[in-house]
Amino acid sequence: MSSAACGPNWMPASMRRKLFGWFFEASCIKHDDGYREGGNEARRLVCDWKFFQAMLRDTVRTKGLMVVPKFGIAVSFFLAVRLGGWGSFKYG
Repeated sequence: MSSAACGPNWMPASMRRKLFGWFFEASCIKHDDGYREGGNEARRLVCDWKFFQAMLRDTVRTKGLMVVPKFGIAVSFFLAVRLGGWGSFKYG
């Protein structure tokens, strides 16, 4: 991930903004900052968990029926970074 938008590095930034950046963009940028700082696998888990918590806070602020789909998106994003984020995390 990069701070240009949520989503995988291999995807063009403009496409990532359109597909993923409309809801959790601030959370993604903060998450990316943690990935750039790097560390070990425990640090990566902390970054991912903080990302999930930030997305949940955004979801709770949502009014009406949009809470359910946004919760699902938050869970999906969290699972995606846990499964595929290792390639973007700066280890060492």
